[in-house]
Amino acid sequence: MAYKFSMEKILDWREDLEKASMERFALTQNELNQEKLKLSNLYKEYESLKERFVKYKSANEIKQYQLYKSDLEKKIELQIQVVEEKTNELEERRLELVDAQKDRKIMEKLKEKDYENYKEKENLEEQKFLDEISVVKYKKAVN
Repeated sequence: MAYKFSMEKILDWREDLEKASMERFALTQNELNQEKLKLSNLYKEYESLKERFVKYKSANEIKQYQLYKSDLEKKIELQIQVVEEKTNELEERRLELVDAQKDRKIMEKLKEKDYENYKEKENLEEQKFLDEISVVKYKKAVN
């Protein structure tokens, strides 16, 4: 009799959930990295703008600089919020992944215990069979 885990479909389902959770985590992590890159580029642009400020001479150029600087500051603030939201989302995805891994590991432990019980039963049955054979041989030898 071959071993079959009675809850194999549940284990498979939990493995699928874990894989999906892993994919969502990786996707969110990539999105966070992209948002951080955007923020970094905005900071670089802001620093570059500040370096170019010394070249402006006229009042109109200085006014345009101030407007552009203000616009960049707003973009940076919005991008910081986006990065924070993605960071929070990534943490949620990480927790989901940890839960999915725990659930899968629980099922794997159950499968291991079930297999150990199966092997124990098989060994007991084999021992009973060998004992019966020994008794039959002994009775034939006595008679």
